[in-house]
Amino acid sequence: MFKVVIGFSIVLSFLCMLLAAAPFTPAIGVSFIMLFFAGFIGYKGFLQSSIVLLLINTLAVIGSPGMDISNTDTLIFVLILFPISYGGVLIGVRKLVVRTST
Repeated sequence: MFKVVIGFSIVLSFLCMLLAAAPFTPAIGVSFIMLFFAGFIGYKGFLQSSIVLLLINTLAVIGSPGMDISNTDTLIFVLILFPISYGGVLIGVRKLVVRTST
């Protein structure tokens, strides 16, 4: 069941990446949520899927013309969001390395 959810989230993220190329604000919002989800599943140990989600959603957020980084609130939100999502994946990698080395 969880693999179906991950597959659906990858398809949804890819669709949002295509829609974020035009400044479609809900697609950017879904990409933010998928970044959090990528950090969560990376923490849980699904590293390949989380890295794919990170790649797709990072491209959607950074490449979107609807992102106004000159706004201080948006910049702070992005600077908080990326370490959380990438940190979840890094902690998942660390847990995997510790588990396999012992």
